[in-house]
Amino acid sequence: MILGAEVKTKKEMRFASDFGEIYALVRKGHEECGDSALVYADSEKVILAVFDGVSGEKGAAKASSDAAKSILESLKSICNPGDKEIHDAVSRASMDIREGFTTIAMAFISHDGSMVLASVGDSAIYSKSGKKVALELPLGRAVAKGDSVLKFFGFRNFVTSVIGPANHEIEIKIADGKIKKGNVLILASDGLVDNLYVETKDGYVTDASGSGDLGEIIKSDSPKTIVKDLDNAIRERIKKGKIEEKGRILDPKTDDLCLIALRWAK
Repeated sequence: MILGAEVKTKKEMRFASDFGEIYALVRKGHEECGDSALVYADSEKVILAVFDGVSGEKGAAKASSDAAKSILESLKSICNPGDKEIHDAVSRASMDIREGFTTIAMAFISHDGSMVLASVGDSAIYSKSGKKVALELPLGRAVAKGDSVLKFFGFRNFVTSVIGPANHEIEIKIADGKIKKGNVLILASDGLVDNLYVETKDGYVTDASGSGDLGEIIKSDSPKTIVKDLDNAIRERIKKGKIEEKGRILDPKTDDLCLIALRWAK
């Protein structure tokens, strides 16, 4: 685990197993880093998760760190989780958070490539197959495709659900599928998502996923190269500031960043 509470500037880790190569990075963007990363593998499975502590709320770093520890404890002994096990793990993580709130995006991949993806809030899961990049689960945001550009950028920081110590219903998005040999998964906090181009037409958002932009940035299937290239691209974009082009807009923001990339080898 890379816990946000322990990140002073940036931490990275490489993880290799029979399932493939994994590379993770957490970089501080705020005064305190609220992002955390979890990577776990044994002979039966791989668990990947990113956590983005809600900025502006007390305890963001503790929230993401506590959630990471809780998710690992809940899922490390399970081989083939269903929706119930995922819901239970997320609910337990929410109760285990002492203060603050966090989003989560996670992937649970069994040895045969069967996988369950889940998210709460606006942390993202992308897949890459060949040159095609796709967002696997819709982001839990108050704005989306079809909203006006003004509304989208004004309210993109508002998420529809988080986990943390409060009496509220958690909105968990879940999908399952199978990962094939050579395919790549990228999990990211909104420190990536909010620094990608948003596609527009006639003043309205036509695609807020950033998938097309990611396809242009990523030129390799190497997890380390992917993470490094994305980190460098985001830092450059923040320096340059807002860019408006025909059919797309980039309005970058300084934020913590959490990235995990996996290339499946089986």
